[in-house]
Amino acid sequence: MEVLGFMKHLKQETLCVESYKLFLAIMTTVDSDDWLWDPAELSLIGAFKWKSTRPFVGDPASLLRFLTRSLSEQENGAVQDVPVERVMLALAGAPAEVISEGLAKVDFTQPLFFDGICHALRDDAPYRLRRATVTFLRHLDMQFFSSSKTFSKDQVDAFVPRWSASAHESWQTEEGGLLAQALVGTFMGMLNSPFWQEHIPRERWSVLALLGGMSEENTPPSFYRCAKNLTIIPHLKMGYNRGSNVLHQWVAVLWAKYPDLSEEVRSQLEETTKEIANGPFKHYIPSYLTIVEGQEKITWDRVNSHASWSFGDGVARLRERHASLRSARGALTRIQKFPI
Repeated sequence: MEVLGFMKHLKQETLCVESYKLFLAIMTTVDSDDWLWDPAELSLIGAFKWKSTRPFVGDPASLLRFLTRSLSEQENGAVQDVPVERVMLALAGAPAEVISEGLAKVDFTQPLFFDGICHALRDDAPYRLRRATVTFLRHLDMQFFSSSKTFSKDQVDAFVPRWSASAHESWQTEEGGLLAQALVGTFMGMLNSPFWQEHIPRERWSVLALLGGMSEENTPPSFYRCAKNLTIIPHLKMGYNRGSNVLHQWVAVLWAKYPDLSEEVRSQLEETTKEIANGPFKHYIPSYLTIVEGQEKITWDRVNSHASWSFGDGVARLRERHASLRSARGALTRIQKFPI
């Protein structure tokens, strides 16, 4: 225990990897002696540290078992901020394709986990715990924001303002690629859900700005569900006060991501844009056009970055995307010239 106490502060990559191996080994034996949870915690802390190379997680079963234990101890009044933070840190940084199957075996909407996540996002929680938890939420998109899932008012009131404040604090403190994916993924998950749509904080619509700089590879799956969802635009028309610009923000995003939209959403987008062009906010139309032209140029530059004779699947998709954006530019130009 004394040696592990010294090791938990060291950031040398090999020590982190070996600490994780030790953690996994201890977790196979914790049933034999309850005291073993203490060295398991120290080895976990020694394995996963901020601003250092983290071990490959693989099967998250041991981490999830440790998290379950920590949250149970927390329910009984024990302070578990540090061990919970390190589990969140470990899981947040793991690729979704690696741990998604393991995470799916745990129902994170159950009170132990849902309440534990809300507790980790509380106002007086340590900053790193809040940041790790906000980032970890990128893996819970489908569990939390499934179109068929609902929560109690108390759960909504506990989660939404804490997530919103923690998301803002995390991004203002230090930007990051995984954090951006997490913020966009959570926001889009809420937007795609008939239940959560009603509870999106107005100030978090600023998250949409992060989507503009994301490649298709890094765009969260929840966005692609939104790109086929015909209920969002009508919700934004009906659910926000007159003069709010959230509808116009969403319309701008859809034009930028035109190649990803279903045909039905494309038609809905064009009709909505015609309504805007015939109303008091027609000055937004040139901005939409500028956005599409910018995306068209970015995509064409990516096409030209390959050899002219390259016909691989990646280049073919880029050419198809460029053609779709060119079609979007043509549609917007017609709306600008002939809005009726």
